[in-house]
Amino acid sequence: MKLRRVADLLMVLGLAMLPACTRSWQIESRPSPIASNAVVAQTDDRPNSRILPVNVEGKVTEIELKLFAQSPLPFTTYVPIKDFTNEVGSSEEGTGVRFYYSPRGVRNDEAYIHIFLPTQNISVADMQDRLVGDGGLLASNGWELVDRTDIVSYAWAKEKLIYQQRAPDQTFMGSIYIGEQDGAAFYAFTHYPADYRNAFEPRSTVILESLQFNAKK
Repeated sequence: MKLRRVADLLMVLGLAMLPACTRSWQIESRPSPIASNAVVAQTDDRPNSRILPVNVEGKVTEIELKLFAQSPLPFTTYVPIKDFTNEVGSSEEGTGVRFYYSPRGVRNDEAYIHIFLPTQNISVADMQDRLVGDGGLLASNGWELVDRTDIVSYAWAKEKLIYQQRAPDQTFMGSIYIGEQDGAAFYAFTHYPADYRNAFEPRSTVILESLQFNAKK
């Protein structure tokens, strides 16, 4: 059963990678509440926790955030402590993390934020091709591109691609963000059932807005 669980994790995580990134994804940590072992270091200028008022479903709610700072990822961010669990993984192709929406402690594998940094430095133009080109992330997952824009509110993002995925019983949606750090492109994307939008998007926005890369020593 343990081997089967690992195989299932590899399959789920592999679906979100670029096509070349599905061969050797390895789990570095098991799914865990952000409150427990996700934070392994505190930066000089970011406190370990925060309280932030967030407009969720038309109501301003104070949400407790926990700093996510986990090796080998070169960034930190803030995560709603009661709403997400995380999974970090790496392969020859790169390193990434997936934040699963987990209200009331129940993980939903169909609602998540995924951030992936390729090992090889590639340009933003190359990343765009790998995402929307033939055999890219959109095509391989059966996602339909709805819109794209270079007007993005996140300081690290160069372009936003909005997509949807029609399934027999429901529609999924999300956004792919192409980012750049020190001349190297990376990507982050959201994925969730359409009827989760009002609850999921404000919380996922907190994670993406808070993304901050570590200063090079």
